Amino acid sequence: MEYILFAFLALLASAGNTVFNRLGANRAGALTNAVVKSFFIMIACLIICLALGHAKDLYNIELTQWTWIIIVGLLTSVDWLFYFLAIKKSHLEAFAPFCAAGILFFSNSLFSIFMFMSVTNGGKPVNIVLYFLGLACLLGSLLFIIFNKKINPAGKWLWVLFATISTVSFAFVLLIAKMKLSNIPSDVISFHQISIVFIVMAFASVFTGSMKEIIKIRWIDHLFIFVGAIFNALMMVFRYNAFSYDNCIPAIVNVIIGLDFIIVSLGTVLFFKEKNKLSLLILIIMVAAGMTLNVLAGLI
Repeated sequence: MEYILFAFLALLASAGNTVFNRLGANRAGALTNAVVKSFFIMIACLIICLALGHAKDLYNIELTQWTWIIIVGLLTSVDWLFYFLAIKKSHLEAFAPFCAAGILFFSNSLFSIFMFMSVTNGGKPVNIVLYFLGLACLLGSLLFIIFNKKINPAGKWLWVLFATISTVSFAFVLLIAKMKLSNIPSDVISFHQISIVFIVMAFASVFTGSMKEIIKIRWIDHLFIFVGAIFNALMMVFRYNAFSYDNCIPAIVNVIIGLDFIIVSLGTVLFFKEKNKLSLLILIIMVAAGMTLNVLAGLI
């Protein structure tokens, strides 16, 4: 089960990405940050491709595979754009857990539709029940976030729509990566995917006139963003590498990487003066329950 090792490596890379993204927070707008970050991730992915000797594979791709890569890149761009729109409209304490739980719920839901036998270990009745109970827990956590006034005090709904579009887009990215692109080197997929994102974000930044904000980013923030981009690139490569194994259960990969949210949230509850500790703890339990049930459904 080598894919589990790559899933844990993706988890570690995700944690590094989270840390350096926060360190690299600056005065520039989210869209400008997306341009800079996608550029750095693209460079990091290219370096990984060259280091692994996959330079020739960058363009040794069939036409149908190019089509799926372009779709993945465009879906990722939609994910990023609506992610940043949601940030502007939401309360941060509600937005971050919603995205974490939403990615798990929507991606695992898609895998249950298109890869039913894999995620339920051959379609055993007990496994089916466990899997859908897990999805119910994840859905419950999303509803808990939306309607809990302590977590989402603003009571706004537009951010929920934007965040849902973002997480659904990313869920389709994961599905396509597993079903259509698993035979392409993971670093090659990542490079082309993020290259498309960079182009889309650059055009959006120019169109909105926010490109000039790049000068507001301090050199130290550029450094933090670049290091975060390396971790982001590694996370993408490790995740796609895990998906490339024939025996990979994608829901388990998603759950392992999703542990990043559990670890960060528990740290917030235990070590920081969090105002809504009880609500956040309930949310952590609901997400953890959904993750555990989805894992058990694929293993027992």
